[in-house]
Amino acid sequence: MKNEIKTHSFGKLRIYLKTGENIRSKTFLRKIFPAKMYSHLVRMAKEDGIIHASVFHTHMSFSIDEEIKQFSFESTNSSLTVCVELIDTKVNLQQFFIKHSEALGDKIVIYKEVEFWDAK
Repeated sequence: MKNEIKTHSFGKLRIYLKTGENIRSKTFLRKIFPAKMYSHLVRMAKEDGIIHASVFHTHMSFSIDEEIKQFSFESTNSSLTVCVELIDTKVNLQQFFIKHSEALGDKIVIYKEVEFWDAK
């Protein structure tokens, strides 16, 4: 067992959007069966070489001038907030944000420095 922890500086990018938000597409198939924005962002992160991506669904949320939304078995819950979290170096997260700025332009996007621990 090692008694030493190696630390590395990384960043965490959190992108908040609505669960039911779809990507805009020009193809007929995607107009009928649209892809979810959060799914699209995770796929783009994988393609861009981001080291980690997760999606967190909320049970209750609000944003800016909206009313509070709460999970319910009796409704669609498509307006609840979902959080896409990406972890990588600051430079890689900045490049991802710039590359996908058209899709992320009106979203709440938060960046935070984090520390990665390595026991190797």
